[in-house]
Amino acid sequence: MMRHFLILLILAALLAPSSMMPVIAQEVPEVETIEKTVPADVRGRVDVDFDIPITDRLSFTVNNELRFRNNLSRIDRNYLLGSLGYEVCDYFSVSAGYIFMSFLTQGQVWYDAHWEYRHRVFSDLKGQIEYGNWKFSLTERPLVNIRAWGPDPDVLPKYEWIIRSKFKVDYEIPHTDLSPYFFTELSNTLNTGTYGGGAFIDRTRFSLGLKWDATDNFGMELYYYFDIRNSRKVDDTHGSDGSVYTVYLTKQTQYVHVLGLSFNFGW
Repeated sequence: MMRHFLILLILAALLAPSSMMPVIAQEVPEVETIEKTVPADVRGRVDVDFDIPITDRLSFTVNNELRFRNNLSRIDRNYLLGSLGYEVCDYFSVSAGYIFMSFLTQGQVWYDAHWEYRHRVFSDLKGQIEYGNWKFSLTERPLVNIRAWGPDPDVLPKYEWIIRSKFKVDYEIPHTDLSPYFFTELSNTLNTGTYGGGAFIDRTRFSLGLKWDATDNFGMELYYYFDIRNSRKVDDTHGSDGSVYTVYLTKQTQYVHVLGLSFNFGW
């Protein structure tokens, strides 16, 4: 009797791994990675900015920005921003703000177009030094994008964490109200969906701009951005039981030219 029990126990131990193999295979789906370049695009931005001082060092900013895409042929999105900034000292300042983001999504036909919404919360840590007519600054911006519609966490995270680093050089032309500038910016994702492949550099930007302080209360900016944008798209196949069999991870790169015009009001 004992010998029969031992034989059954040995057979159960031998068969157990093979019976678990389909389950393990379903938990770790096959991932196929595709890399492609999206056609380049020319985009535009127009924004109006109001800077309202509260004290000598504390100010409140309201900004509304309209963006265009597809070679400037259609509206892309609208951003409404509110932020509070504090100048700690002559070379360091901090700010925090919120952006309500509206995206115009087009379907297969024109009447399928509809607006989608997201929220962004951010903070800026900015250090700067001045040398004659030159000004050098470094800004670190941690931010989180919140998708209101609650996406599939395997594809996109509902809370998308990003940190952006910007190094900027300004030059004030003597005896004029003009200040040309240059900056470069690096944007890093800090999280992705389950099958997003992990954190990656989602944007590298180079910019040239010209700022004109027409009066003490009004100014304008004209600028150009060259963006190298990286994005990831996740598709998958499911079994009848809902398990994921194959994941298709598409890594996309796009070169974008952005022309912008900004109107700045202050008191």
